[in-house]
Amino acid sequence: MTALKNATREHHHLIRAAKRNFFTDRLDKNSHNSRELFSIVKEFSKPNANAVTPSQDLCNSLATFFHRKISDLHDSFGHQTQPSITEPTPPTITLNDWTHINTEENKTTMNSIHSGAPSDPCPHFIFNKADDIIAPHLQAIINSSFSSATFPECWKHAEVNPLLKKPTADPSDLKNFRPISLLLFPAKVIKKTVNKQLTTFLEDSNLLDPSETGFRTNHSTETALISVTDDISTLMDNGETVALILLDLSAAFDTVCHHTLITRLRSTGIQGQALDWIASFLSNQSQRVYLPPFRSDPTEIICGVPQGSSMST
Repeated sequence: MTALKNATREHHHLIRAAKRNFFTDRLDKNSHNSRELFSIVKEFSKPNANAVTPSQDLCNSLATFFHRKISDLHDSFGHQTQPSITEPTPPTITLNDWTHINTEENKTTMNSIHSGAPSDPCPHFIFNKADDIIAPHLQAIINSSFSSATFPECWKHAEVNPLLKKPTADPSDLKNFRPISLLLFPAKVIKKTVNKQLTTFLEDSNLLDPSETGFRTNHSTETALISVTDDISTLMDNGETVALILLDLSAAFDTVCHHTLITRLRSTGIQGQALDWIASFLSNQSQRVYLPPFRSDPTEIICGVPQGSSMST
């Protein structure tokens, strides 16, 4: 019996040592990759997650819940009939079309994308490994899309991965799930291409608020926090009273009105085929919930933009 206890202790000791060495090695290899470091730490520090048992009924229920939630929110907003209090200044710089890309630019964009969707014709790493073969053909499709101001219909479908908002949340309560859209790899490439050109236009035209830190190069939540902290400290040093109001918009990405978005973009100087392309991108979108191996029936997206898309930013 003593020998068995000693062997059991040694067994557990070896397992702990192997786990420790495994994670130490991964941390060392990714010491300069903050995103991967966060993922590793989260992996071994997260609490035990409640298991989600996939089923066709759960897929259909989630699809109905997500669609109804957004529809109800959208309907509750009503229709804005009053014009803006301040009319926007007519744009001095306009963006009328998207610039065609070359093969090398397309390969760079392809290799910056490291995920796809279950309905992709092949795993995303195949697109990366075979970029010499695939890039010229994908480039031709993208440039044709720009010329015709039409977003490919077959790329407008998203598969939704429902994630629990907290690992310990009750999976029987549908409100505890957050929908994350899984987009086709080619769709991600064309959207990221447009996002680069759109961001450049907005930056060069000084159309972004100086205090805007979201989804901008060299900006982050850290720069926003530093700015707010500095403002508060300065005011307090001057003997002033400080009040901080924090707002969280429910389903912010999912409730964007397409008509309002197009109107706002037009007012910033985005016109012609560039604007027509965005309108095409927003139209006729659909999604379905995917819990392997089950899929719900597709549902129409009446407003909003898919979370997980670079165009959403």
